[in-house]
Amino acid sequence: MDQGPSMTQSVRVEPLDHVRPGACLLRPRGPFHARSGIELMAVIDGQRAHALDLLILDLTEPVAFGPVALQIVVQIATELRRVDVGLRLVGSEQAVGSPLTVAGVRSLFTLHGTVGEALGAR
Repeated sequence: MDQGPSMTQSVRVEPLDHVRPGACLLRPRGPFHARSGIELMAVIDGQRAHALDLLILDLTEPVAFGPVALQIVVQIATELRRVDVGLRLVGSEQAVGSPLTVAGVRSLFTLHGTVGEALGAR
């Protein structure tokens, strides 16, 4: 099932079946905007067709985790909860955790410092 990395204009997709079956890593590229949100949701829908049960969203690269990024991540979390797929975020407390806290949605997410930590979490 592991199909190797692929890329859209806004996101790099890395299936992790070789490490944990059903897991996929998404790495948004560049700043978040409406198009990147649409691409992320399309990629997630495509991965669900491959028995996705854990999505790791690596937010260590986007330039800014502002209101658009926050809205997209909350939308992703809501959709994944609805279909019983786990979500783990990777990013720094300062860049990602603080905006989540200020927005009052920090409790919806588990934030990890590295992809390895996110994969190893229970």
